[in-house]
Amino acid sequence: MNAWVAVAETSRGRGKGARRKLAAAAAAMAALALGGPACAGPAGGQVVAGTATISQSGTTTTIQQTSQQATLNWASFNVGSKETVNFVQPSASALAVNRILDHNGSQILGRLNANGQVYLINPNGILFGRTAQVNVGALVASTLDVDNASLGGNKHVFSGNGAGSVVNEGAIRAADGGYVALISAKISNSGTIAAHAGNVLLGAGSEVTLDLGGPVRLQVTQGAIDTLIENGGAIRADGGQVYLTAKAAGQLASSVINNTGVIEAHTLATGEKGQIVLLGDMHKGASMSPACSMPARRKAVTAALSRRVRTGSISAPRVSPRPLRAARRAPG
Repeated sequence: MNAWVAVAETSRGRGKGARRKLAAAAAAMAALALGGPACAGPAGGQVVAGTATISQSGTTTTIQQTSQQATLNWASFNVGSKETVNFVQPSASALAVNRILDHNGSQILGRLNANGQVYLINPNGILFGRTAQVNVGALVASTLDVDNASLGGNKHVFSGNGAGSVVNEGAIRAADGGYVALISAKISNSGTIAAHAGNVLLGAGSEVTLDLGGPVRLQVTQGAIDTLIENGGAIRADGGQVYLTAKAAGQLASSVINNTGVIEAHTLATGEKGQIVLLGDMHKGASMSPACSMPARRKAVTAALSRRVRTGSISAPRVSPRPLRAARRAPG
């Protein structure tokens, strides 16, 4: 089995007061046993709900969706660096749910295009490599499965204990007003994620609810062991919202949000204000790293702090200092 796993640059273990460091930076991934061929394009696709057709021509795979919602199962879903996958959907609000049944993690190294919403679900992990170019109306990449019943409403519930991580080293872009949501116990971004006037949401836990009814929101309802969100790249949602939330499974587990990259949510010329939210476990003794660079003159950042939140460059219209004053350093 080949699973993509992101690990923290630093982490604190609380059992018996022990401290531990994880071996690599968050962008590093470990192959936990060699799988089959690295990238051969999506294979074994079956439409299990809704209406869609799958066709392949050379290095291009096309999913022609005619129903507003469709669910597909794949034996594997990889995209080589010279390959393209196109979802052609009936509208920007159309949804294609893709469950990947492979025992290996998915590698997206080429182009993934869609005019609507695409969900990629693989419990063994999803890697968007450095050559990945993703242009979609909206995207969810998750190691947690989505509840079928919840897809009938606006609150889509993801849950599970997938061993893999969601890792982005490439370029992911949603359409104007769209969203990108990465959902897993461990999430790493060293590439770029952009959603102009939209939402970029990273949620780390074992149960996560994505609320599409009105302003897009993401809530972690159940924690996981040693949750991690690591951003060493660039996240931009000018006129929209960047939302990073992680929740640990219990008092002995760690929860880390580590931003060493750039997060931007500037106000647009048309007046739409950006917002950045860093939300972790509201445990007594939460802490925030003092190293924080916020270059913009006007900023809007809400930080309801977890056990450890490290911030790099954060830029937004205004700042909300109240949650920051409530922070206390965690006991060593």
